[in-house]
Amino acid sequence: MAGKVFKSIIIGLVIVSIIGMAAIIYILYNQADDDQPPTLDEQIEYSYMTEAYSIDLSDRRYAQIQFNIITDSEEARVEIEKRMFQFRNILIKQSVEMDSETLQNNLSDFENTLKEEMNKLMEEGEITDIYIVSKIVQ
Repeated sequence: MAGKVFKSIIIGLVIVSIIGMAAIIYILYNQADDDQPPTLDEQIEYSYMTEAYSIDLSDRRYAQIQFNIITDSEEARVEIEKRMFQFRNILIKQSVEMDSETLQNNLSDFENTLKEEMNKLMEEGEITDIYIVSKIVQ
C-alpha cells in the first residue's frame, strides 16, 4: 500500500514538473523582445508627416523643409500631433544660427537635435527617429 502511494506521488510530481517546464518554455519563446527595433510596418503606423515649413537661415537664405517623425507607439504619435506648435518653435530656435552650408552638411545632427529636444517634452512614449523627407534651400 505504501508503495502505491509513493508511486502515485512520484508520478504526480513528474507530471507537474513536465507541465511547469512546458509553461516556462512557452512563456520564454512567446514573449515579445523589447530590444528589437520596430518593424517597417510599425514605423509607418507610428509616424507623423509634418507639413513643409519655411525657415530663415543666417546667411539671408531660407529653406523649405518637411519631416517624418517616427514614434514608438500610437499614443506618442497622437501626442506629436498635439505638440506640433512646440516642434515648430524648436525648429525655429535651432535654425536661427544655421546657415545654408551647415544645413546641407549636417542633416543628421540637425535631425538628432530636434529629436532630443522633442523627447524632453514627450509624456506618452518617445520619438525614435526624425527624417527630413523634403528640403529646398534657396
